[in-house]
Amino acid sequence: MMTDLNELQFFVSVSRAQSFTLAAKNLGVPKSSVSRAISGLESRLGVRLIERTTRNVALTEVGELYLDRCQRVLEEAEQADLIVAVSQTKPRGTLRIAAPVAFARFILGPALGDFLVAYPELRVQLQLIGGETPVHEKQFDVAIRAAPLEDSAFLVKPLMRVRLGAYASPGYLKGRSLPSSPSDLRLESCITATCGTFGESSSSAMWHLRRGSEQKEVRVESRVSVPDPSINRQLAVAGAGVALLSQIAVRADVEEGRLTRLLPEWEPDPVELHALYPSRLSSSPKVRVFLQFLNERFQNESLLDGHHHVREKNTASSSQQQKSRSRKKPFAPAAVKKEPAARAVPQRRTSG
Repeated sequence: MMTDLNELQFFVSVSRAQSFTLAAKNLGVPKSSVSRAISGLESRLGVRLIERTTRNVALTEVGELYLDRCQRVLEEAEQADLIVAVSQTKPRGTLRIAAPVAFARFILGPALGDFLVAYPELRVQLQLIGGETPVHEKQFDVAIRAAPLEDSAFLVKPLMRVRLGAYASPGYLKGRSLPSSPSDLRLESCITATCGTFGESSSSAMWHLRRGSEQKEVRVESRVSVPDPSINRQLAVAGAGVALLSQIAVRADVEEGRLTRLLPEWEPDPVELHALYPSRLSSSPKVRVFLQFLNERFQNESLLDGHHHVREKNTASSSQQQKSRSRKKPFAPAAVKKEPAARAVPQRRTSG
């Protein structure tokens, strides 16, 4: 037997007004609708709640008892609606974020201040995690992970695609011929993100590059292997070799001459980042506004868009090309668009 709150509302209104006509007027519905609702309620309960006469309406003894309970139920339902409405309009509390070091440093960190200004009643706890760091539901509200993902009970929402490129420092390139095709990278000292297990050699790595529909696989020499994009960037700036780095992470290095883009028409597949969050937080205002903020902040950013491959000019070819890059327009956030619905997809315990 299922309780119908509309029936309870009609019963309480009739009891208060002591009239079917006035109750219908107060509720803005036809009198016949009220009569049917009360009759249906009495039929479902198997008792008479209201005595009807030609002059007035009066509650039976059981009707009086039922009225007291119904009023409490409707008041609780109204309070529940108010709590939800308030929580949806004003995010507050503590938002716990778990994110890879490189994402936190180069993407989230520069934007986090604006997020805190936009939502002054929110506090943020940012936990930096490594590729093998497990994440647990009770330890975070949102975790940023890279694909592929293993089976998970978390809800997963696609966040962004981070485009990569091959970079080296002017010091490393001095006196060297610039590579003109991916196969030329075999002759370079490379900084890779793939390490062997302890005691196992990791002297080379396979790089997969694409130009439009054309794909190339190149096995490069690993002068140093570090599974941390932040350290790889530092090594590249120091002149240790060629590295595949996030385009947004090294933008300032390129503009200020610390790094040079190689083979600008060739790129690895972008790194797909996802936001993971527990199903219990699927309607959480703090999670919703955080994901919406990231979408608004980066949706129009070409360096994060894996679908639009913007061709960059090689900064090593001429000083004029270097100047044209320095005049690149700053990023301006675009209007918020509706995000794809969250889905339960695999989760891998690596951050990429």
